[in-house]
Amino acid sequence: MGVLSVCSAITAFAGTETYSGKEMKQVAPAPSPCPTWDGFYVGISGGYKFASANQGLDLGGAWATVSTREKDPVEDEGSGNLDTSGGELGGVIGYNFVWNNWLLGLEAAGGYLWLRDSSATNFAVGGTSPTYEVDAGFHTNYLFTFGPRIGYTFCRWMPYVTGGLALGNVFYEQEIINQSLSPHFFEGGNTEDTRVGWMVGGGLEYALTDHWHLRGQYQYIDLGKTSFDSSSDLAGFTYTGNHDLKLHEHNASFAIMYKF
Repeated sequence: MGVLSVCSAITAFAGTETYSGKEMKQVAPAPSPCPTWDGFYVGISGGYKFASANQGLDLGGAWATVSTREKDPVEDEGSGNLDTSGGELGGVIGYNFVWNNWLLGLEAAGGYLWLRDSSATNFAVGGTSPTYEVDAGFHTNYLFTFGPRIGYTFCRWMPYVTGGLALGNVFYEQEIINQSLSPHFFEGGNTEDTRVGWMVGGGLEYALTDHWHLRGQYQYIDLGKTSFDSSSDLAGFTYTGNHDLKLHEHNASFAIMYKF
């Protein structure tokens, strides 16, 4: 009889407890809020650059009197590529405005580039021993870009596209040497320009916190063409040349930024 009384008491006591499910909701952690994307930001960037440098050589003047058996190979050798790759280290600064998840920004970036290449080619004409040498080289040390960004924010993620102005220096030199003459015949020169071109690209940015952001980006850069003229006299004849270089860059970079 005593056992039944205890069981009845336990059952009655247990029956007074009800669970609505609210208790679990009260202790569940709240979802992390999405960061704000508006405002100014600064950052440090670094990356890997590939440069496509296409040479062009057009010979004139007394070269017209030289057999095409000589002139054409010289022009061909002087019209090759000086493709190279290297690193970049720089910084970015910009401002973002967000409306209904759409982001419109304006950014300026600049960096130091380690991009340079050179070549020296000896070649024979008409099956003889090497008679001509064509030497060439170029380098570019800095690149600045300026333009808008348009993106769409998915809470912490933001893909975007960009385009605008590009500014960089280009140094180019080329020399033609006829080794069959004594003394040797030289023609060539060099030039260094600050080129204004254009860029287009895109990237993906991630907000680590409300202030710290990471991103990866690709840009195609076109700095146009730089050129110089050369001339050299030999036996009363003037040999002339036009030497040009077209520079395009493919830039893959990463950046860490602080948004104020």
